[in-house]
Amino acid sequence: MKLFSQNFTVLIAFLCLSFSFFAQSDEPEITRILFIFDGSNSMNGQWQQSSKIKVAKKLMYETMDELSKLDNIEVGLRLYGHQTKLYPGQQDCNDTKLEVPFGKDNYEKVKMKINSLQPKGTTPIARSLEFAAEDFPPCETCRNVIILITDGIEACDEDPCAVAKMLREKGIEVRPYVIG
Repeated sequence: MKLFSQNFTVLIAFLCLSFSFFAQSDEPEITRILFIFDGSNSMNGQWQQSSKIKVAKKLMYETMDELSKLDNIEVGLRLYGHQTKLYPGQQDCNDTKLEVPFGKDNYEKVKMKINSLQPKGTTPIARSLEFAAEDFPPCETCRNVIILITDGIEACDEDPCAVAKMLREKGIEVRPYVIG
């Protein structure tokens, strides 16, 4: 688990610092990271000696603490699978919501929202990625990154890879991070 957290922290640091080095403008480049976090029922499952949701929450707390030490970083949080309980034969493929919009120093807001999360629904990854494109306000000096934290696969018969390609074409990087 510790190695898992360290690898994730290294990934985040690399994403934040790699493009700042190449910035051409006098204005500091802002890196905006939208975390899309899996709040679906499958996150209640076990992984190693804990539940997947506990592992993912701990990872997010540590990541927010690390990011709060860096300059020119803004974070946002979109959750999915967290609003509508999953029933056999029924799933809410629109269960995705921007819970914490981008802002400076909103790391505690993200941690509070993650802390209160109770996984219960389905896994609309493609739709969450598609809606996430609108979560980034216009900005000329911003680098936009989505980090998808999930344990599973698309449950709504859509194509997350096609949506990720569309996002890349809009200048938004997508990095999946799988728990389990």
